[in-house]
Amino acid sequence: MARRPTRELILSTGLTLFNEEGLAEISSVDIASVMGISPGNLHYHFQGKPLIIEELYARFETEMRMVLCAPLNNPLQLEDNWVYLYIIFEEIYDFRFFYRNLGWVFEKVPELAPQFSRLLSAKQNAFDSMIATLLGRKFIEMSDAEAAALAERLTMHFTYWLAHCDLRYADMQPKALINRGVYSALIQIIPYWSEDKDAAQRLLSEFFAAQG
Repeated sequence: MARRPTRELILSTGLTLFNEEGLAEISSVDIASVMGISPGNLHYHFQGKPLIIEELYARFETEMRMVLCAPLNNPLQLEDNWVYLYIIFEEIYDFRFFYRNLGWVFEKVPELAPQFSRLLSAKQNAFDSMIATLLGRKFIEMSDAEAAALAERLTMHFTYWLAHCDLRYADMQPKALINRGVYSALIQIIPYWSEDKDAAQRLLSEFFAAQG
């Protein structure tokens, strides 16, 4: 089996270490040490940790935009919405170092701030579309202002969920953490349900419980 190129190994090792240890705690020398290469070899590919972060963020954004742009085949079905939101959360979790260190990242790599802001806009547009579909089929009822506010709340939820869980659910396993995040997102829609809110909430709670 062919060995992966050094550049790719640096990125994969960096991603693992950043996710497990945090950005501030890991240096480019640490990455080189774990890989068993010299700092000079790593520097040949990336002239410092900020450039590794930039490349990892670029890959994350590419993958996230692909997820956000994917068509939601049955947006009126609970299962379809659950899977769609789960995949978004899963993508975030795979690059969780970034969401857990937003302040540090924007201080050390300020050029990423406007890029991340645009990605947040893309997330909010995806939630706008999901809400508009539910509104158009009269599954929910709300004003335009409420719809815009809900989309923004969902965007904030997806941005700060991991930081919240670090404080509240530090020992929760990844699958359970993501499922709780999806449930917490969808439950925000229930108050606007057109008919039988209690039944809708029971269905959502039962689906959440079935995820294990």
